[in-house]
Amino acid sequence: MTDLAPALARPDPTVPPSPPARRLGRRGWRDTRLLFGVLLVLVSVVVGARLFATADQTASWVAARTDLPAGHVITADDLATVHARLDDQTARRYYPGGRRAEIVGGTLARPVGAGELISGTDFAGPATPPTRIVPVVVKAGRIPALVPGDRVDVYVYQPAGAPAGDDTTGTDGGAGVGTPAAGGAGAEVLVLHDVEFLGEQRLASGDRSLALRVPVDAAIRAVAASQSERVDVVKLEPDGGGQVGGTGPTVAPGYGK
Repeated sequence: MTDLAPALARPDPTVPPSPPARRLGRRGWRDTRLLFGVLLVLVSVVVGARLFATADQTASWVAARTDLPAGHVITADDLATVHARLDDQTARRYYPGGRRAEIVGGTLARPVGAGELISGTDFAGPATPPTRIVPVVVKAGRIPALVPGDRVDVYVYQPAGAPAGDDTTGTDGGAGVGTPAAGGAGAEVLVLHDVEFLGEQRLASGDRSLALRVPVDAAIRAVAASQSERVDVVKLEPDGGGQVGGTGPTVAPGYGK
């Protein structure tokens, strides 16, 4: 009977034997590179959190929205809220955003520039004289380009034969209503000097109603000027020291309407 069992293969003596298998060991927590990587991640997290917290340490503060002159009475529209980071000593000088309403109605003792933070030392004390806001109607073409806060003089044409007004100077330094010059041409009279322009409104007739802030004893002159058919407004340009100078001549011969 034929033997069907397979013959066992004999190893080839020319082929070298396979090396024994080695099991890979686990990296321990004491591996230097692993520890350095973990430490680097932790430092990055701490520094990032610190930078984020520092960037968020800003507070809101009250600032001027536009340039505001000395003597201006603060309104809500004059104020804006900005964010800034101030140290404790500096922060005590300025108004935080939550106290914005407390500033409205205060009178500035010095000019404040647009974007400048508002401090308690910017306001005048209780000795500041009171003022009045009076509308003065001016015909179109007799008003220069004005922005709130500008200082202006107001002139009125008085025809010949008009009753003479008070030619004295008010206690505020503003001009009184002078006596018209003799003759048939009438006169131009300075009735308000260095008063603050607050804004204007266009009337249906095309004329403009100017809101002016005037001293108390000049309010009646402003009302009288508004009744005139010819009021001229002159914008005052301050010098390098912020002064507009004196009134100059307060009465001049007119040339008719």
